[in-house]
Amino acid sequence: MNPKYFFPAFFAIILCLCLAPDCLGQSPRSFAEVHVVRSLRQIHSAQATYQATTGSGNFGSLQNLQQAGLIDDALASGSKYGYLYVVTTIPFVPGQSAARFTVTATPRSYRKSGFRSFYIDALGEIHGGDKNGQIAVPGDPFIDDCTSGTILDNERCIIADMRLLYSAEMTYAATIGNQSFAVLQQLYAAGLISSRIAQGSTRGYLFTYTIYNFPDLQIWSFTIRATPQIYGTTAIRSFFIDKTGILRGGDKNGAEANENDPPIIQ
Repeated sequence: MNPKYFFPAFFAIILCLCLAPDCLGQSPRSFAEVHVVRSLRQIHSAQATYQATTGSGNFGSLQNLQQAGLIDDALASGSKYGYLYVVTTIPFVPGQSAARFTVTATPRSYRKSGFRSFYIDALGEIHGGDKNGQIAVPGDPFIDDCTSGTILDNERCIIADMRLLYSAEMTYAATIGNQSFAVLQQLYAAGLISSRIAQGSTRGYLFTYTIYNFPDLQIWSFTIRATPQIYGTTAIRSFFIDKTGILRGGDKNGAEANENDPPIIQ
């Protein structure tokens, strides 16, 4: 080979190799696991929307979520990114217990398609680990998929937390709340949110709660606001959600979001 063509070809090969997932510090299996975690988040968000709308207080199967236009066909099939997804639902009992659901994601072929197994439920926390191909359970280690602490990461995760809080409020009101809504500590005591969210600040955000429970006037409502703890450093956008279930917000220069802000689509 002519030397003048050898070195460009050599470096082109090296470049191609370095663009492979392993050269970037991420194997194909771990790359798939990232998408699996995002799929679990998608299912969790879809369940919150389904419960508040079509489900009338209950959660749905993968097929139910797909029929409601909340997840894609591939995820609804229960097999995506080399993983098998299984959803289990328990309906609510009025005045006694809240509706619940669990989702497990297990490698279709252990080692080939992935190492770690995953679990998520209505609390919104992901658990799992290398289970040798077995199903993950809630007692497995907590997996925090929002660990980078970047503004985009904080905002992405607080959006999921806001939708979780909305779901928790609607579940509380439909069961033990007898139409009334609850503050964070009451939601935590009812097993509807995690201790992390119940603290009132997480992911670089502060939660502000207002509850309107006036049985004599037949008024039951709530508002939840999430505002950056340090605007421009921990987050930029502010968020708002209420009984309508529509998440709103935007860049408010650190001020609270409200019902007049545009809807958040993501």
